Amino acid sequence: MIATVALAAIVVARLPKSRPTSTLSYGKLLGSMWHLTLESPALREATLTGSSLFAAFSIFWSVLTLLLAGEPFHLGPQAAGLFGIVGAAGALAATLAGKSADRRGPRAVISLCIGLTALSFVIFAFSARSIVGLIVGVIVLDVGVQAAQISNQSRIYALRPEARSRVNTVYMVAYFIGGALGSALAGFSHWRSRKRRAAANPRA
Repeated sequence: MIATVALAAIVVARLPKSRPTSTLSYGKLLGSMWHLTLESPALREATLTGSSLFAAFSIFWSVLTLLLAGEPFHLGPQAAGLFGIVGAAGALAATLAGKSADRRGPRAVISLCIGLTALSFVIFAFSARSIVGLIVGVIVLDVGVQAAQISNQSRIYALRPEARSRVNTVYMVAYFIGGALGSALAGFSHWRSRKRRAAANPRA
């Protein structure tokens, strides 16, 4: 609590003042985001790729604890937390992704990131019973998703500089909807898998 209050005081004191660039009312600002989406194919493409990649990211991380708890690992939730540290490699990719997006264009980087994310699930498919395989897959997955996030935001910020906050709102709302759907799909798939195993082995 004390740290939060201290941080709030520092933010108020140190951050520069900013003035809104639009004179629209709050209601019209919200409505304008729909028009921004309709008018910009690049924004629609970025929201689709971003939300899809985050859905894939959420699918894996939603079931990782369950995977580690079963055979052959028999590990607790702390092990899944340690995988989060391994996944921090994705943060290191953010700087490289930004530089590559500046040189080659964000779309080329995003295409590469889609390939990396797909590759990570291939690794999981063949190495789901190996800690080393999971670690490699997590690194590839996090690099792909994090680098794509930076490149996508670099792309959408250049579309309408005067409406950057609204453009980012459209993107992030779609991004987290994708993540939520991915988590829901992972949970449903796990439930169906357990149900099939129980039907196949009713004495277990």
